[in-house]
Amino acid sequence: MSITTAPKSTVKPSAPGLNQGVAYATAASAEASEKAVAAAKNFVALNQASLRAIAEAGQILTAGSQDLIRQMAASSQSAFAEAMSGFQALARARTLQETLALQASLVRTSAAWAMSEGSRFAQASKDLIEKASAPLTASAAIAAERFAALRS
Repeated sequence: MSITTAPKSTVKPSAPGLNQGVAYATAASAEASEKAVAAAKNFVALNQASLRAIAEAGQILTAGSQDLIRQMAASSQSAFAEAMSGFQALARARTLQETLALQASLVRTSAAWAMSEGSRFAQASKDLIEKASAPLTASAAIAAERFAALRS
């Protein structure tokens, strides 16, 4: 028997079964593709929301920091002027008792300023950080909700 005269196969593919398999594979592939596209769209949307939140937080932090620095500069100028006035009064003191009293007053005033302004600026900085982190916290909460929804 030669190759050209070999008997034909007696196995015949089942056309209905083959068509069903192809249809199932096509549907499964389409469904997987749709899920992948939806997941990619969700990922892009989450990233965009995160970038917007980062930009908003940066703007809040920048504006707040500039305002805080202005307040610190004004407060420092005021304290410096008050200290200079105290030093001038100290230079004009005529007695040792007057010098000691002015010196004690100058130290008390400077310490009180440092404590009150330090506390005020620490609180203002904390408030600014909380305000700037709000968009990031909100974005993270939304992302967590979306991930939870994807898992279910």
